[in-house]
Amino acid sequence: MHARIGDVILHPGDVLLLDAGPDFHREAGHSGSGFALVSVLEDSAPPRLRLLAPVLVIAVAMIAVYTAGVTELLVAAVFAAAIMIACGALSEQEARDAIKWDVIVTIAAAFGMSKALQNSGVAGIVAKRLVRLAEISGTGRVGLLVAVYVATFVISNVVTNNAAAALMFPIAAEAAEEAGETLRAISFLVMLAASASFMSPFGYQTNLMVYGPGGYVFADFLRFGVPMQAVQMIVSVGVVLLGDLWWVGWVAGFGAIACIYGGRAAAAALAARAETAKMSAPPLVKMLDGIKEEDE
Repeated sequence: MHARIGDVILHPGDVLLLDAGPDFHREAGHSGSGFALVSVLEDSAPPRLRLLAPVLVIAVAMIAVYTAGVTELLVAAVFAAAIMIACGALSEQEARDAIKWDVIVTIAAAFGMSKALQNSGVAGIVAKRLVRLAEISGTGRVGLLVAVYVATFVISNVVTNNAAAALMFPIAAEAAEEAGETLRAISFLVMLAASASFMSPFGYQTNLMVYGPGGYVFADFLRFGVPMQAVQMIVSVGVVLLGDLWWVGWVAGFGAIACIYGGRAAAAALAARAETAKMSAPPLVKMLDGIKEEDE
C-alpha cells in the first residue's frame, strides 16, 4: 500500500495479510464478519504485546548483571532465556529453533581457519604485504587502515560477518604489530568492516530475506551498497584515526545533519513567506504583475 490506511478503499476480492491477535481468527471466522475466508499462516506467531514489559525488564536485567561483573554474558543470557520460557514469552520449540546451527558451525570453522592462518605463517605474510603496500603508496597509517578495512568487508560480503571477523583478526593483529598500531584500534576497524555487508545479497541474512521477495538483482546491491560502503569506510577510518578525539567525528556528523535539515527548513519557510506575501499583495501590485507577465 502506498497510501495511509484510512485512505485505502477495500474492494471485494482483496487479500489482506494481517498481523492479528489470537482471537481474531475465531471472531472473524463467522459469516457476518465481512471476510469470505480467514486462515492462519503456518509457522506464524501473533504478537504477545502483554509480555512486552516483562521481556524488556528481563533484557535490561541481563545487561545490568553482565555490566556489573556479577557473571559472564553466556550465563546471564541462559538465565534470561530460561525466565522468558517460564513466563511464556518464548516456547521451548521456539527456543530450539532460534539456535542457528549453520551459523555456529561456520563461526567455529572460521576460528579453526584463523588458527591455521596463524600457525602456517600466512597471516604474518599477508600482514607484512599490507604494511609494505601502505609504505609504498606513501599513505602510512591511513593506507594500512584502509587496506585492512577493504580486505575485511570483501570477505564479509562473501561469508558471514562473524566468520569474516574471525578470519581477518589474526592478519589485522599482525599488521598492527608490524606497523606499531594499537590492537584496540585495529580491532574496532575489523569489527566495523565485518558488519558492512552492503554490497552482496549473501553477506547477511536480512539481505537474503529481501533478495527474492523484493525482486532485487545483484546489481541493486552494488548500486546502493557501494556508496554506503564508501561512506562507512571514510567514517570508520576517520574515527579510528581520531582516537581519543572520536567525539569530534560525532560533532561533525550531527552538525552536518543539522545544517542540512536546517537549510531545508529555512528554504521552505522562505518559500512559504514569499507565497504569503504574494497572496496578500495590494490589487494594483497584482495587476501590474499580471501586465508584466503578459508583456513577457
